[in-house]
Order: sequence, then C-alpha cells, then structure tokens
Amino acid sequence: MHSPRAEILIVDDSSTNRSRIARHLGDEYTIHLAVDGEEGWKCLQSNDAISLVFTGIQMPVMSGMLLLQKIRDADCERIANLPVIMITGNEDSEAVKKATHNIGATDFINNPFDKIDVLSRARSYTRFINKISELEKNAAYDSLTGLYSNRMLLEFGNKAVSFAKRYNMDVSFLYVEVVDTIKLIETLGSRTTETIVSTVAGLLEISLRKEELVSHIDDGIFAIVLPHTKAFKAHIVATQLKQAVESQEFDISNVKIHVHLAIGLSSTEAGNVSDRLSFEEYCVQAAHALAASLETPNNCIIRYDETYEKKVYDDKGSYALSNPALAIADAAGHEQDQMAELDYFLSSVLAGNFSNIPTESLPFLIEPLESFLEYAHAAMRADKKASGE
Repeated sequence: MHSPRAEILIVDDSSTNRSRIARHLGDEYTIHLAVDGEEGWKCLQSNDAISLVFTGIQMPVMSGMLLLQKIRDADCERIANLPVIMITGNEDSEAVKKATHNIGATDFINNPFDKIDVLSRARSYTRFINKISELEKNAAYDSLTGLYSNRMLLEFGNKAVSFAKRYNMDVSFLYVEVVDTIKLIETLGSRTTETIVSTVAGLLEISLRKEELVSHIDDGIFAIVLPHTKAFKAHIVATQLKQAVESQEFDISNVKIHVHLAIGLSSTEAGNVSDRLSFEEYCVQAAHALAASLETPNNCIIRYDETYEKKVYDDKGSYALSNPALAIADAAGHEQDQMAELDYFLSSVLAGNFSNIPTESLPFLIEPLESFLEYAHAAMRADKKASGE
C-alpha cells in the first residue's frame, strides 16, 4: 500500500515559473497553484494537507512577503510552521531577500532553476514535515494502550477546567489504578501484565462518553477527565468502571484471573468558581484519594474534598480522610463509628429525610445501597419465578 503523496503549493504570478516548478515536482507530489498571495492564502486555509510552499516575492494583490508574514502570524499552528521557499530573481535585491529571511523564510531558490535543485529542496522539507507529524502523532498516544498521552491529558484537562470556570459548570477527575500491578508483573511477567493493562484501558475507554478523556499515565495507572460532571455523578461513573473491569475474567495459562481497581476522585464542585484550582492541583487531589483507596478493604472509591488530610506515620506513609463519613481509609480503626453513621443515614433515607445526609457523605452510601437494590431485584425475580407468577 502506497503512502499518500505530499501536497505542495506553488504561488507565483508568472505562469512560466508555476508550470516549470510543477513539471519538476509533478511525478512525486500533488501540486496546487495560485497566481498571487491572496489566492495562496485561501488555498492554505482550505487545505490542511499542504506541507510545503513555494512563493514568488514580487506579486500583485498580495506579495510573497505579505503571504509569508500571514503564514508566520497565523493562529493555526499547522500553517504557522509550514516551510516556505522563496522564489527569487535578478530583480530582487539583497535587501528584499534579507527582509524575507527575517520574516521567516525557510529557504530560497534562484530563477532560473533546474529540476535537481527544486526536487532536492522539496524532498528535504516534506520529509522533515512528515517526520515531525509522525513524532507528534506518536507523542499524542501511549504506545502500550493506544490512549491519549500525558501531553494530551494536560492540554484537555486545562481546557476543561477553564471552560468549567468560565461558564460556572463542574468537571470531575478520576485516578484509577490496577491494584497490585507490580505483583502481577512478578507472578505473570511483564508481557502478560501489559496485555491485562491494555485490556483494562480498552474497557475504560468504551465505558466513557465521547466527550470524556482517559489517559494512561503510568504502569497500570489512568487519569480520567469528566467534563460537565458533578462529584455525585462522577462517583456513579467510577462505580460503573470498577464493575466493568472487575467482572472481566482473564484466562492466563488456564488460570482464571480477576483484577481490581482502586479509584480516587476529585471535583471542582468542592469550592467556589473564583477559588478553583489548576488542573494539575486537581490531579494531585485525585492521586491522594487514590492512595487512600489502595489502603481500603475492597479498594473503595475515595473522594477528595476540603477535609482531606495526608498523615505520614512511617516511611511508606498512610492516608486518612478527616471527615468521618469519608474516613474509609482507616476502616479498621473506625468501623464502629462508621456503622453508627451508616445506621443514622439509612434511617434518614427510610424516613424520607434526605436533607439530613451531607452531600459529601452520599458516595459513602451509594455502593451498599446499589448492591442491596441489585440483590433485592434479583431475589424478587427469583421468588416470582418460583411461585409461577
């Protein structure tokens, strides 16, 4: 399968110059022609496949120097970075050539010119542009999982935070880790573990909406940006992701393996619009909450909020949530307190006094209630089936 031909724009008011360069390049490239800078500029705006420009300097309507200036000042990064080769003649003074060089001309070609001269320049610059495009494409994606890279995550995340702040909306963030990735590598080997991580990446990606982004940021660790999403909805998304991955069965050498996810959550919802943090700071919050999740029984989903504190007890460090309703990270030491709170919350639910339950405590109730409802529906269906209804 042949790769697509590179496309070159030739801009010159001389039909002789246009046809001569086109004839030299036509066997290897797709050629576009323009009679002046204005027509050339329109062509660049409408065709994002052009990778090289040849342009004369002296032209009516819009000169080559003005075209070059518009290219270098373009808001579109693709256009601004295009290589531009200036076609010069005897009528062009050294001062003009120097001026075009200062504006940002990539190279010069003197008229009259021969085929080898034209081709060598075209090959050099189109190969360079193609190489840059390939590097940028590779940099945008993680090679193992095919997900977006850290660079794309930062760009997307910062835009999501800016948009949410501007329009008084919310955005939430998840840090997700395949639990015991290092242990999996030790027992199953790197290649098998990479296959598992890649499969998890695919499950995460297909479980999200089109406007949401997931990125593989480290071995078995993913970052997810959820635009237009409050913390409560983000917790539901996290629960669904956890269920999707943990229900997946991996058959490794006839041994059935299930992996578990730990998930930390942070959200812009916690503070006022004017007090919102940067995307990187929300990532730090989500990472702290993930660390807490890794220490909990069953790797519960942990939400970071204003009451979150990090407490280091030893070299490894351990994490706690100072809000009692979210203090799952210290579940063993606070089990009785949590059970008392759970009883109080459930009695409020049954009595219809929903406002008695703090908003930050709602995630604490979601998982047990969802599990109970699933069990109740299944039990009722089984009972109806047994009674012949």
